[in-house]
Amino acid sequence: MLVSASPSPASQALAAQDIEKDPDAEIARGIAKVKILNLGKVAQIAYDERDIVPAVKHSDAIFEIVENMAAETGSDRAKIFTTHAVELHKVGYFFAAERLFYTAYRINAVELGEHHPYTLSSLNNLASNLNAQGRSAEAAIHYQEVLDFRTLILGSRDPLTINSLANLGYTYGQQGQLTKARELLERALTLNEEVRGRDDVENAKFMILLADVLGNKKFASESEAYLRVALKILNASNGPYHEDTMSCLHRLGTNLSMQKKYSEAEPYFYHAWTRREIKLGKENEATLRSKEGLIASLKNQGLQQEVAKILGVSVVR
Repeated sequence: MLVSASPSPASQALAAQDIEKDPDAEIARGIAKVKILNLGKVAQIAYDERDIVPAVKHSDAIFEIVENMAAETGSDRAKIFTTHAVELHKVGYFFAAERLFYTAYRINAVELGEHHPYTLSSLNNLASNLNAQGRSAEAAIHYQEVLDFRTLILGSRDPLTINSLANLGYTYGQQGQLTKARELLERALTLNEEVRGRDDVENAKFMILLADVLGNKKFASESEAYLRVALKILNASNGPYHEDTMSCLHRLGTNLSMQKKYSEAEPYFYHAWTRREIKLGKENEATLRSKEGLIASLKNQGLQQEVAKILGVSVVR
């Protein structure tokens, strides 16, 4: 899980002042952001196709843009690198984001110290990026370091330490180490319930991670139980149209389908589809996945007329 860039003491002091924004500077930053995302997309496509030279070339171009922006801000260099890394990461442009995350980490390590809370947050972000790229072994090393020092500095019951525990547990799950993953994630969930309360939204996130680790086969019924509780918390905390709530609806539909509980899966896919269509649009990838899940659940129940209604075609008798 990514964390946002932490403000520097200088920026905290400025926050109390009423500073007018420079319109030209805002426009320039907007143009730079679009350019960075476009370059990130091209770099990621090249990297995915194992065309490394152009991938590095476009990543270097991004780095140069962000470095120039960071140089202009002075004290907030790490924050600038983190901000643009997060933007790239969120849309799946992990290759270019990795270098920015690493740079933010090194800036904080040099300026604040290896074990400063901001430095550990930067290292956590780098680990999340590596994990997203499927490099879970590398990610686990960084997550373990973050967990060790957060435990030492903040204590085992601090929310950031608990998040680190969950991050490491999920990473073990991606490596197929189910026992270790389950132990750490369940410990994180228990601690979070004790510290923040049973209805805290972080509990839902940990339950979803547990469900992902347990999967939809051997431990499908346990995954289902976690997803049902997570959905209840997300509905209450975030509302029905929040991205996490809609994602949980889809996950629960998928889980029930894998257990061949097609009639139970149907309403979860339906609500995920209709809400995503309203919130994200008809052609959004997530919307279409939920629609496909609904159609599959209806077909498995033999409800061809209902399928035809969704597809907008006539039923051949």
